[in-house]
Amino acid sequence: MSDDKSDAVSRREFMMRTAGFGAAGLTADLGLWSIAAAEQADHRLLETIDCTQDFPVERFFSNGPTQVVQSSIGSYREADGKSLARFGYRFTIENIGKPHAVVIRFPDDKRRFMCIMDGTTYDLTTSAFTNWAQPLSGKMLELRQVFWPRWKDCSLVFMNWGEGEPSAVAQIEIWELGDRLPALDIPGDSNDGACRELGIQYEDPCGTGDAEGATNHEEWVERIVEYARHSGQGLLIYPLAWYHGPLFPAKEEPSGAMDVVAMPDRKLYLRWTTEPEDWYARLLERFDREGLAFQGAMTLMRLGSLMAQMNIDGDKIKAGADTINNISWNGTVQGSTGDWTPLYNVRNFNRIAELLKTQSVVEPYGGALSEYEYGEDPGQKSQMGPIFNPLHPIVQKAILDFVKDIGERYSKYSSFRGISFNMFASCMPWYGSIHFGYDDLSITLFEQETGITVPVDTNLPDRFSKRYEYLCYVCRPAWVAWRCRKIRELFGRIHSTLASCRSDLRVTVTLWDETTVPGTLGAGSASQQIYARPSMRELYRDGGIDVDLYGDKPGLEIDMGMGNSRDRGGHGRYSASGVNTPLEAGSMYRDFDFLDGEMLRSIHAHDHPGAFIFNCWVEAWGKHVWFLPEPDDKNIPIVANMDGKKAERLLRVNSEYPEDGFWWDSQSRIVPGFPAGDHFMEPYAHAVAEVDACRITRGGLFLDRAHTESLQRFARAYRALPRQKFKTVGDTTDPVALRTLVLDNRRYFYLINRDYYPVAVEVIFNRTPEDLRDLANNSPLAATDFRPLKLGPYELRSFAFSNDAEISSFTITPPAAIVKHLKAEAQHVLDAMARVRALNRWISGMDRMESEIRAALETRRYAWLRRAVNSYIGRKCREVAAENVGK
Repeated sequence: MSDDKSDAVSRREFMMRTAGFGAAGLTADLGLWSIAAAEQADHRLLETIDCTQDFPVERFFSNGPTQVVQSSIGSYREADGKSLARFGYRFTIENIGKPHAVVIRFPDDKRRFMCIMDGTTYDLTTSAFTNWAQPLSGKMLELRQVFWPRWKDCSLVFMNWGEGEPSAVAQIEIWELGDRLPALDIPGDSNDGACRELGIQYEDPCGTGDAEGATNHEEWVERIVEYARHSGQGLLIYPLAWYHGPLFPAKEEPSGAMDVVAMPDRKLYLRWTTEPEDWYARLLERFDREGLAFQGAMTLMRLGSLMAQMNIDGDKIKAGADTINNISWNGTVQGSTGDWTPLYNVRNFNRIAELLKTQSVVEPYGGALSEYEYGEDPGQKSQMGPIFNPLHPIVQKAILDFVKDIGERYSKYSSFRGISFNMFASCMPWYGSIHFGYDDLSITLFEQETGITVPVDTNLPDRFSKRYEYLCYVCRPAWVAWRCRKIRELFGRIHSTLASCRSDLRVTVTLWDETTVPGTLGAGSASQQIYARPSMRELYRDGGIDVDLYGDKPGLEIDMGMGNSRDRGGHGRYSASGVNTPLEAGSMYRDFDFLDGEMLRSIHAHDHPGAFIFNCWVEAWGKHVWFLPEPDDKNIPIVANMDGKKAERLLRVNSEYPEDGFWWDSQSRIVPGFPAGDHFMEPYAHAVAEVDACRITRGGLFLDRAHTESLQRFARAYRALPRQKFKTVGDTTDPVALRTLVLDNRRYFYLINRDYYPVAVEVIFNRTPEDLRDLANNSPLAATDFRPLKLGPYELRSFAFSNDAEISSFTITPPAAIVKHLKAEAQHVLDAMARVRALNRWISGMDRMESEIRAALETRRYAWLRRAVNSYIGRKCREVAAENVGK
């Protein structure tokens, strides 16, 4: 790029867009960067791809026909509407390893689910879905993805996920961003734990070698640090233990680590070891220097010491033998988790490697192994639930010893904040559902501690199922309450054990709806919808976690999980049905995230409520195979190096698909689903407005780098707020919540718009506040700036002043057109409900929803109303009414 005036303007415009301003805002207050910095920044536009033009096969491919659409918002190329249809472009960069950005302009004009990827790794993987629960903007949107290229010859692929959800792109720009992403200035937070936390969370640790342009932990940590500081996300929650135990060299428990790595020739490898190096120590040392925070996550389903002690001999247990395994409602001994996780022990990978001595390829997910390590059942005949009884002394000791090991190992690092338990249905330490916990030990404890006798002969071989019948029919409230108290005692001991290593360390219990609900209740039917089944609070109580028993002890906290992007597909019979998905299979998660008042009120009552937004992903595996590398493979010496130690084994891996013109053999098609445009911030706004969240993390499979400017704006306002509970002002938080806190002779307050449309807010003070400041940039304000103040879509603003002035009142004025539309939609739903009744039909929860919709209209709760009219009940009533017109 030359240095003439036009190029300077291009750089300036790019920086403005990156900072969250359009080109029309060049004279506005940048907030994040100055105009001078934008002009001086070392950003280069490498290439612009006009997607409405034709390209040769060396630059463009498509699986299925594409067409150029001329529309009122601009022209764009659109894929065929079939699921998994795709097209892509090839481009080159100059400097491997430097930060780059791809800027994608696409239409927000109809329902779409566009998976974006480089086709081989996670380096460029992101997505955008539109419509359904997200109102269309009718505009051309931009998505800007930061990436560190690992090769000069690059590709960018756009793939449909569901039927009738076509990918569409107008233009692509490729930018080089200089040597390093600049760190975002957060004026109000030193990240010492006093302010609210915004962070990145991983569930899966397998992608460090094929994401962020990294091939090893050292490179991965470098990019995580760089992007975390750039985006304003000061907390990383990353697995210390995964499905089969520790990923570090634990004292007592068998360890194991693995990852997939992509090499410059695009070959993919799986490597693993049973003796991992402690690369977490190096990460924490770096985080100490950078002022970042780390919390170790544990999706803790197994510990090797417990697996070695399993007794799953049903006959012996029926005869009175002890077992640390769970006993289910029907007397089955839980010998496995009943989910997808048994394979992921690296010792099982050793077994697969042995198979490859006699066969060319193995399909690991196709039942390749007849036996798993420790005798776990590879057939997954067990129902989904924890293997081990959380009340057994042996189980509790193993958990506590493991926690102690973690605390002693990492408490010396100031960046280490504690541990987090991801509570899937099959995880320790809880029951997962009402269907587990009928063993002899647990029943004896229950009788001793409650004085309730379970009148079932202890010698009967079918005593377990009879206990279930009695306890769940006769005295279920007592049984559920006792279990919840025992699990709360266990978590209390876990926290005390960790805090004995450093008093400020915390334990977070992350309630993971997206795995727990289908694992215990199933998914995709009318029976799983809002008001048809128990609230999330009751569902978790059945599994042993009563949210109301937590939240008032410092250091033991709950994070509410939100996985509502799962409603757009990825699991079950209708995984990629798109527009053909029945309402029952495309609803549920969102309704419970936004409308489950019982759960939301319980979380809001906590002293330090938290929220975890899960980036649910969709997967198209093709034919997935593992095979041996060629003997002369030049990558082996590099791939075999795992943090300075040689991997025990490594294999080539690949997913095979029908040829469609794509340029590379190595492929992967796994993509998280993100709502497009402003709607990406909806769950953040909901968490703040609804529960006053003191900590928000988001993630899943890898680092999201496609929503930088939205996160930056939110981070500066959010992280300036004290990590304490605020008091709600007024009698409504819909569509705007105003909360305030007096601390250290300053009054803090924030305003959060929980919806997608701008809202005018007028704040009245009882007298003139002194030193009134916008905390996002520490700029001075006047009281008149709030008469009115305009909040943008899902926008958070935070403020403080120093005298004893108070907020007398505030008024909210949403756009008249929005109010008119929502009232009309609500009336449409109410009319449909009347029609359903006239047909002698009844949709479960319809009466309650009708009452609540009428109340929301009366109290002008328009944000709640939008979610209600688009809920399963609202849509189903309209569907039934429309199908029976004239009857």
